[in-house]
Amino acid sequence: MLRPKAAAPAYPPPHFVAVGDYRIAYFTAGPHDGRPLVLCHGLAASGLQFALDARFFAQQGFRVIVPDLRGHGRSTGPREYRHEDFSIARLAKDMIAVLDDAGVMQTDWVGNSLGGILALSVMGSVPERLNRFVSFGTAFALDVPKIVVPFMQLGHKIIGSELLARLGAPMTCRGERGQAVIYEMLRTLDMEAVIHIARHVERYNLIENAQKFDRPILMIRGSEDKAVNKALKTDLEIMRAQENFSLVDVQNAGHCANLDQPDIVRRAILDFLN
Repeated sequence: MLRPKAAAPAYPPPHFVAVGDYRIAYFTAGPHDGRPLVLCHGLAASGLQFALDARFFAQQGFRVIVPDLRGHGRSTGPREYRHEDFSIARLAKDMIAVLDDAGVMQTDWVGNSLGGILALSVMGSVPERLNRFVSFGTAFALDVPKIVVPFMQLGHKIIGSELLARLGAPMTCRGERGQAVIYEMLRTLDMEAVIHIARHVERYNLIENAQKFDRPILMIRGSEDKAVNKALKTDLEIMRAQENFSLVDVQNAGHCANLDQPDIVRRAILDFLN
């Protein structure tokens, strides 16, 4: 239960865009005229998850955009949250506001978990804003028992953010550098926001949006992401019939595959985008 030995990477300075009562933070890397690429984190994480990936893709000439989702990282909101403010559709609109603020009309998108869910939502509302889509740790449809969210809430109340971070880092990621990132994200998470979002995503079905999307889709599947992989069985039965769909399996990678196997995941993404 010790803190990770490695240090988390530096968090690049943010930009902010106002969306109602919320200020959505994001950082950018790479040349302003580079090919746009969004790297979007999942639930209970932040843009820090992609700090090193942003540096890598910026060096390849991409203009990288890394948001902090509503209720995460350096994004801020009102003192009192409303449950309806954390729906999938609402968070997806935040991401469109980020693209507008950055002056980006169409982008490639890499999404982990919730970050992939939001891209699937964008596919159904403004698909022209997406060029190519990469997901990992994302089920295209999900239906989890309602006991899961209350269990999350109770667990956090009992052990607190610091102990959750110390326990969660080694459970989520094997490498020391990845554990340092997970630790920093978990110890500063806004559990109230996480619970609101978790209740919205415990049941959804966005696979029809993916079926209708006519541009390339890549799914990266980590071998150790057991819960999501179980949910992906039906998704894969449907998506494998799509000519624009491809699958890459990555061994010894869990839910945050980019932190477990960064070189392999970056290469898979770069090969797909090129």
